[in-house]
Amino acid sequence: MDCKTLRHSGLDFIGKDYEEILAYYGLDKFSIKVSRSRKSILENQMSYREQKNKPSQLKNVHFSEIILNKSNNYPLVFHCSWRFNLKINKITDNPYECIEQKNKKDLFSLDYKGNFSLSSSFNFENSKDLKRQTLHSLFGVCMKKK
Repeated sequence: MDCKTLRHSGLDFIGKDYEEILAYYGLDKFSIKVSRSRKSILENQMSYREQKNKPSQLKNVHFSEIILNKSNNYPLVFHCSWRFNLKINKITDNPYECIEQKNKKDLFSLDYKGNFSLSSSFNFENSKDLKRQTLHSLFGVCMKKK
C-alpha cells in the first residue's frame, strides 16, 4: 500500500519547515506491507467455525506485522493486533493497532478505509539551551498499489 501524510499534530512550533522535515525523515510518502490481511483472517476464522470439533480456535484478537518502508528506504517494523470476533464484528470494524518493534515507542494505527495515524517522538534541539523530546502525530491515507 502507498501512503501519504496529509496533516500533522505537534510540529507547528518548528515553523513552516515541517514539510521538509517530514520528507527528510521519509514520512511524507511511504509504503506499508501487511503480513495478514483482514480477508485472510476472516477466511481463517470461518474455516475454524465450520469445523465442529475446534470451536476453541475462534479468536477475538489477531496478530500481524506491518512493515513501513519510509521514502528514504529505511524500514520500521510494527507488531499489530486487530480485535475481531467473527460472531460480533464486521470486517470493517476496528483498526490495526501497532507498536514499533525495535524501540517500542512509535504507534501506528490503520483502519479498513486506509486512514492511518503514526505517533512518534524525536529529539529536537533548537539551541544549546533548548533540548527536548518532541511528540507528534501524523495523519493520512494508504491506498492499495495499482
